[in-house]
Amino acid sequence: MILPTERQQQLIRQLPLFQSLTSVQFAQLMAQTHCHSLKGGELLFQQGDPFKALFVTLEGDIKLFQLMANGDEKIVDIVSSGHTFAEAILFFRARRYPLNAIALKSTVVAAIPALLYEQILRSSVDLCFELMGKMSQRIHWLMGEIEQLTLHDATSRLINWLLDHATNAPNTTVELTLPKQVIASRLSIQPETLSRILKRLAQQGYLQLHENRIDLLNIEALRAHTQG
Repeated sequence: MILPTERQQQLIRQLPLFQSLTSVQFAQLMAQTHCHSLKGGELLFQQGDPFKALFVTLEGDIKLFQLMANGDEKIVDIVSSGHTFAEAILFFRARRYPLNAIALKSTVVAAIPALLYEQILRSSVDLCFELMGKMSQRIHWLMGEIEQLTLHDATSRLINWLLDHATNAPNTTVELTLPKQVIASRLSIQPETLSRILKRLAQQGYLQLHENRIDLLNIEALRAHTQG
C-alpha cells in the first residue's frame, strides 16, 4: 500500500471535505488512505462495484461515464487534479458505484476509506455541513449542465465550454488537455460535428486552431453569439 506523500496530504487537506477535520482525525484518515497510479485507459472501478472508497484526483484526469443500453458511452464528468469524486455514495442506500471511472492519461488518485470517513462524519456536525455544501454546489452545477444541453444548440454549448476553459489574461487560450472525442461526448456533440463547428468558427475569425490549443480571437463576439 502506497501512502500519500506529505505534498499529496497537503493537497487533500485543502479540499472542502477535509478542512473541518481535526489533526487527529486527518492523521487517522491518511494512515488508511492509499494511492493508485493508473495508466491512460486503466479502469479504477466499474458500475456496480461495491463502494469502498471515495477518491481524490491528485494528478491527471478521471472520466466518469455510463454505458447506455445501445452500447454508447455517456460521459458524466471529467475529474481533474485537486477534486473529489464518489463521496455522494455515502448517502446511497445501495452502496455501489453508479458509474464507471477510467483514467484518461497517467493519473494518480487517493482512495479515502469510506467506512472510516463515514465514522468521522457521524461525529462532526461541521463536516456534515461541508459535505452538504459541496453536494449543493454539485446540484447547481448539474442544473446548469442540463440547461446547457436543453436550451442551447451545439455551437453555443461549444463556445460556452471554450469560454469556461480559457486561461491567460485576458482569458484567450484554451489548452486541449482532453481528447476531442471526450470533449464532444461531454457536450453531447458528435466528434465530427465538433470539428466542423471549430473549423467554421476559425474561418469566421472567432478563433485560431493549433494542435494542442485554441486561441480565442474575439471574446466579446463569442459571448454575443451564445446570447443571441
